[in-house]
Amino acid sequence: MSDEEKPTPEESRTETVFSDPRGQPSIADSYLLRLRDIVKEEFVVNYAYIDANDNLPIFVVEVDSKMKERSHRLTKRLQPHNLLAVIRTVELFEGTGEKSTVIKLIPAPPSRKASSYTMNIILFVATVITVLFAGWFFATNPAFVYIYVNIFGVPYNPYLVMVAYTIALLAIIGLHEFGHVGASRLHNVEASLPYFIPGFYYGTFGALIVQRSPPPTRDSLFDLGISGPVVGFVVSVVVVVVGLLMSPILSPVEFAQLSAFLSSIGLTSSPLPTPLLFDLIWGVITFGIPSGYTAYIHPVAFAGWVGFLITALNYFPIGQLDGGHVSRALVGPRYHRLVSFVGIFLLFIFGYWFMAMIAFFLFAGQHPGPVDDVSPVSKWRMIVGPLSYVMVILLLPPLTIGFLLPFP
Repeated sequence: MSDEEKPTPEESRTETVFSDPRGQPSIADSYLLRLRDIVKEEFVVNYAYIDANDNLPIFVVEVDSKMKERSHRLTKRLQPHNLLAVIRTVELFEGTGEKSTVIKLIPAPPSRKASSYTMNIILFVATVITVLFAGWFFATNPAFVYIYVNIFGVPYNPYLVMVAYTIALLAIIGLHEFGHVGASRLHNVEASLPYFIPGFYYGTFGALIVQRSPPPTRDSLFDLGISGPVVGFVVSVVVVVVGLLMSPILSPVEFAQLSAFLSSIGLTSSPLPTPLLFDLIWGVITFGIPSGYTAYIHPVAFAGWVGFLITALNYFPIGQLDGGHVSRALVGPRYHRLVSFVGIFLLFIFGYWFMAMIAFFLFAGQHPGPVDDVSPVSKWRMIVGPLSYVMVILLLPPLTIGFLLPFP
C-alpha cells in the first residue's frame, strides 16, 4: 500500500470511499460498492480504498470475539464473485505503531480439480517398483539369509520379505499423505491425491500432495500440518511393533557364528541407530530375554524405522514443512521465520546437514499463511501444538547407518 493511497486518521471516520490510484473515475465503482456492502454484512467497515499496486479493494474493519465466524460467512458470500477475503493485521499509518485489521479482496485461485489421475498412477507404480528393488536388497542381505538358512535351519523366502517391506513402507507414506487429504477435505481446501516419489536405497523419497487453494483459517492450517505426521506416527508404530516381533533374536553363540560368516565374506555388522521410541518398543517386546542376546532387524521393522525418520524430519518447525505449518499457525507471521531458522540450526546440531541445507534454501522464506490470519488458534490447538513436537524427540534417530542392520 503506498502512502498516497492510505487514508489519513481524519478520513478514517468518514463514509466509505473508493479512489482510483491514477486519479481517474473508476468504471467499476458500482461493483466495488456492491463488494463493500457484502463486507459490511459481516463487519463494521471504517473506510476503504484501492491498493495502488494491484488495484484491489481493501477494507479497514473492526473485529470482535466472533471474528472467525464472520470471516467464514464472508468467504461463503464472496464465492459467487470468485473472490477471497484475505484478512491481515497491518500498520496503516507508518510510525504510529497503531495496528488495524484489513480485508483485501483478491481473485480466488481457479479450480483445478484433476480430470485424470494418470500422473498419480504412473508415479505410484514407479515407486512400487523402486521400493520392491530396495526390499529385495534388504531381503537378500547375506547376514539375514544366513541366519534363517544356516543358523535356524528353516526355509526362507526373500520374495515374501520384499513384498512385506514394500507394503509396510508404502502404507506409512501413503497414509501420511491421505491424512493431509482428509484434513483438506474437512476444511474445504482443494488438494490433489498423493504423488509418490521414486527413490534409491529406501526405495522412495516420500510423497506429496498439491494444495490448490489456501487454508481458510489458522485452525485449518494447523490441522493440515499436523494430520499427516500424526497418521504417519501411528502407522509407523504399528509397523515397528510388527517388524520387531518378526526380527530373529540370536544367542551369543549364534551371533558369534554370524560374525564369523560375515568376516569370511569381508563384511561386518553395524548397529542400527535407533530413536527413543524404537528403543522403548523393543524393551517392551524383549522384556525377560537374557542380556547378551542380539536382535537382527527385520526389513519390516526397518520400514517402520524409515517412517520414524521421515515423520521426525518433516515435523521440524521450518517453513512449509508439516511442522512449519503448525508453528506458523501457532506463532503467526511475525515469529515464524525466526522459529524456522531455529529449526534449521537444530538440524545442523543433530547432524542432518544435508536436510538443513535443503530447508535453508527451500523453506526459510515467507510462509503465505491462511486466508484469515487474524482469527486466533483455538485453545486446545494452542495446547496440543507445542506438545506435538515431542514426536521429533521420540522419532529422530541418531546418525550413522550401515548396510547391515543388527540391533545391539
